Amino acid sequence: MEYFDVGLFLKVYLITIITVNSNAASIKEPHESQILTQGLYNASDNVVILNVTNFKSSVYGDNKGWLVEFYNSWCGFCFRFAPLWKAFANDVYAWKDIVVVAAIDCADDGNNPICREYEIMHYPMLKYFSVNAHKSSMGLVMEKYDSVDELRHSLINLLENEQQEGRGISWPNIAPYRNYEITNIWTTVPHTTKYFFLLFEKTDSHLGTEAILDMHKMPILQIRRVTSENEILCETNKITNFPSLIVFSRNETQKSLKIRVPTREGTYNTIMQYMISKGENINEQSLTKIYSTEINHKSTSTPTPKQSQETEKPKSTEITGDYMYQLDLENTLKYSISHEIPLHKIINGEKMDALKKYLDLLADFFPLRYDNIFLETVRDIIKRRDNISGEEFSQIIKSTEEEMSPVYSGPAEWVGCKGSKEGYRGYTCGLWTMFHMLTVNYAIENRDAKHEPRRVLEVMHGYIKHFFGCADCSQHFIEMATRNKMFEVSNMTDSILWLWSAHNEVNARLSGDDTEDPKHKKIQYPAIEQCSNCRYENGTWNEYNVLHYLRRKYSFVGINNYGSSNVRKNNDEKMKIRQERLVLNKYVTSKKLGWDFTIFDISICVVLYTASTVILILVCIKFAVKRTYKKKSYVSLLGRV
Repeated sequence: MEYFDVGLFLKVYLITIITVNSNAASIKEPHESQILTQGLYNASDNVVILNVTNFKSSVYGDNKGWLVEFYNSWCGFCFRFAPLWKAFANDVYAWKDIVVVAAIDCADDGNNPICREYEIMHYPMLKYFSVNAHKSSMGLVMEKYDSVDELRHSLINLLENEQQEGRGISWPNIAPYRNYEITNIWTTVPHTTKYFFLLFEKTDSHLGTEAILDMHKMPILQIRRVTSENEILCETNKITNFPSLIVFSRNETQKSLKIRVPTREGTYNTIMQYMISKGENINEQSLTKIYSTEINHKSTSTPTPKQSQETEKPKSTEITGDYMYQLDLENTLKYSISHEIPLHKIINGEKMDALKKYLDLLADFFPLRYDNIFLETVRDIIKRRDNISGEEFSQIIKSTEEEMSPVYSGPAEWVGCKGSKEGYRGYTCGLWTMFHMLTVNYAIENRDAKHEPRRVLEVMHGYIKHFFGCADCSQHFIEMATRNKMFEVSNMTDSILWLWSAHNEVNARLSGDDTEDPKHKKIQYPAIEQCSNCRYENGTWNEYNVLHYLRRKYSFVGINNYGSSNVRKNNDEKMKIRQERLVLNKYVTSKKLGWDFTIFDISICVVLYTASTVILILVCIKFAVKRTYKKKSYVSLLGRV
């Protein structure tokens, strides 16, 4: 007798249902259990905070330009860049009616569709959206710089280009002054203008535009810039030094003003002193301060409503041990597959291969407490594809999670990876922890296997290269992998130790960095308190004992389940129904058509039997009705005998 593989049939059926549902599903609101993030900016930073609800309505069709930072609140590079972005926003705040400095946090699940649509592959990414931008515009990528001055000069180049291409006509004129005849300047300026300044500068200077934009809200004066290329105007006014300043006032002859300090601030002071000397009542306090370039590293954040709704955190006395926590692993997994991977607009080629290998490794070795049916199903769906969009991948994850709920065993809270405040540790700590766990347990379960000793390291390399959002971190890791000969690792033990050594190298590089949590210093681990025999007397590592420590901490048996619940203990009946509903080969081996059916198998048979019976009855009724109809027709034709 041939046997019918019910488990395989159900697996295929389930994958089909999830795929269909994920394609049909619309993007939903983030789950309440998502990792809560506040972001790196607040209302006091002069940075407009954008999100999925206000992004397009703000940046499109506006008479202002928008310079937007797409960032990720856990990204170390973004954390270091944030003070600079705040200082830059403050520096050009006087230009807010011309260009808006904004930011959107791609770590917020709600913003995922926006960050995916605008192809934000790394963080931070700066994009400029021009005046009256159309909805088809993806924004122009602007290079990141290390100083406020460089950012401001780059922005000026963009604004000048806007006017050259016919946009920004409502702005003050920042194009170079081209008139050779300046005797009739008063016919082209508003009647409220009493003073007209010409600032002569070299062609690569940004001083003139800065002065124009800094003081464009003062109606009694107008400033125009003249470049050194305008030789006729320079010779006419006997300009030999740059920068130079000439002022014209109504009913008076022109006058040259000496700019003692040839800087943005020096130019501003020169013009203001002249205005005061003319008896103009300049209320400087009403003007926006434009020279606050000092970066404030101690900016504070105001708690958001989301934070106030967070559940009570574990007491510090309960999480002081040197453990690997189940919640940290699960929240790392969830952020990775529910947020970071779906950010990509399209996944194909080498990136798709990396994704398949990553999901395959997770399905085999990630210790979900409620079994790995969820990961196996996602893996089996993706392995049949050559490419997939980030949005579709996101829907597959959501649909599968909803179908198999609950997937995760606890709240969206960091335990061992919890930072002392928002922005520290979290996901990056969790990612290191997860890959340490994978290298250790892959080695344990493949103790005698000699094939693929680098499997976990290569999967990690592919993930960091193609999906890890922090571009700075990714680049450093890829360079380190090449430098430290990761692809030459030849056995399981060396794989574990390679990752440990790499982690310590990263800790050494980031020790003392702005991203370092002051309460969780980036030390060379394990510390003496964690492993007293991991170092020799001369301070060098005893790698044999280090390996023993790593195996103990990161093995499955060493997982600390603090804050994680076990559904089998709390709700045995629900788990039983769920497992039988989602039966797969790993958990129920090929079932024979006989007495060892599961409840779900029998249910399917009953449904099929009932459906077949109903169909047969309907067919019989149909034939009966047809026969009666034919008989009546025969009687009506021949009549009664």
